[in-house]
Amino acid sequence: MTAFRSDALVLGGGPAGAAAAMVLADAGRRVTLVRPITPPGASLGQSIPPSARSLLEELGFAQAMDGAAFVPNLGNTVAWADTPTRREAFADDTRGYHADRGSLEAVLDGVLRAAGVEVRAGLHARTAERSSDGWRIGCQGAGEGASTFEAPWVVDATGRHGFLARRLGRTPDRRTSTLALVGRWRVRERENDPDEGHTVIGSHPGGWAWSVPVSPTSRCVTAMVDPRHAPLGSTDLLDRLQNELRQVPVLQSMLAEATHVGGTVWACPASLYTSRRHADHGVLLAGDAGSFIDPLSSYGVKKALISGRLAGIVAASCLNDPRLSEHGTTFFDAHERNVAADYRARAADFFESAAEAYREPFWTDRLAAAVSARAEAPASGLGEVHVERHAVVAAHEELRARSRLELVHGPTTRVVQRPGLRDRELILDDHLVSDVHPEPVRYFRSVDLRVLTRIAVGMDGVPELWSGYNRAAPPVDLPEFVTALAVACAAGFLVLDPS
Repeated sequence: MTAFRSDALVLGGGPAGAAAAMVLADAGRRVTLVRPITPPGASLGQSIPPSARSLLEELGFAQAMDGAAFVPNLGNTVAWADTPTRREAFADDTRGYHADRGSLEAVLDGVLRAAGVEVRAGLHARTAERSSDGWRIGCQGAGEGASTFEAPWVVDATGRHGFLARRLGRTPDRRTSTLALVGRWRVRERENDPDEGHTVIGSHPGGWAWSVPVSPTSRCVTAMVDPRHAPLGSTDLLDRLQNELRQVPVLQSMLAEATHVGGTVWACPASLYTSRRHADHGVLLAGDAGSFIDPLSSYGVKKALISGRLAGIVAASCLNDPRLSEHGTTFFDAHERNVAADYRARAADFFESAAEAYREPFWTDRLAAAVSARAEAPASGLGEVHVERHAVVAAHEELRARSRLELVHGPTTRVVQRPGLRDRELILDDHLVSDVHPEPVRYFRSVDLRVLTRIAVGMDGVPELWSGYNRAAPPVDLPEFVTALAVACAAGFLVLDPS
């Protein structure tokens, strides 16, 4: 069987896969994207916030999405726990998009094909083996039969299916269990509808539900349930979904005069999982392939775009310079683990308010799991500063007490090279370490600590040092600079000359 050869193979055609393929194509690489066909009857509603606009423009998708007649995403309506319903329109008349998954993939496919990506829709990845210089992936399709693809780099963007992710040790978080019940409703236009164009989300004692408009006359509605606490049994899925919605007044009132679209209720797993590794030799797990977050906001598609973009950058950079491969996989893995851990930490706030309001196992279990996950999260490995607040305060006070700075480099300060990003390129960049702060770091907020420590020696005062920094690096305001200076001292990168 003839194998189709490319520089990079992308498995999965959702936002993560499309972003990865586009970055690789823009870098002049031969890219093949293979994906199954999304069944029209089981196409989930997707909500994309305005904050993803700049990313979509950079990737080249925005113009096509603007012309696709997607429903504008104008804001959020939230009825959470015991707080009053709040309706929040996006600021400054900004807007995102609502779309069903199938329609979104069709638009992304069109842009990718125009950019030179070979899109092979209707294929399922079935087999995988390492080859002498990468991977050999066997795919099966009803229309095309069997096909084999070879590439030195593979981006797994197969979502929950996790074709290669399961090989890299993807494991479920068994502390909770979630099932999504999904249906479509045909809605009537309401005059002065306060929820027009809004993502609507509401909680109740046994779960939560949300809805996005996928056309001017229809909404996708999803209820999140825990089969451990409320088994489905032989209950009709439509009856169960309607029962869930009756417990969320903001959705019940919205759908009071709506008509269910027959035959479109289905259940799909929505439990959390993450991977021990999000990257390996020649493999990057993008988007939901590597980790899945609770759909508590519109962040899911944006998360996928960011992840796919980074996967494309790493793969393209490593193709250009194979010596970066180990650095690239380490950097990508750290980024994806950090995103998953950060979202789990933020989700704890939602769960805490719901647990306090309802005191039901659905919420108390989730709160406990989120708190545990936050405590278990490893260091990000992305060069973030980790110093105790009291040490920063003490350093700040000592700096203020000095009439002259007289700063010198810390006795254990060293410069090491670690991976970082410059535009769409993975590079090895200077980072700082010390015995006090052994994790390599480059920036504190927007202040470049490497530049700061390089020019600090010999400067008499903070104003002089601040002016010198703003000449040597992108300017920052004085309060942020002073805080960064105190952080550099607390981390042992700079010390006040005791002589």
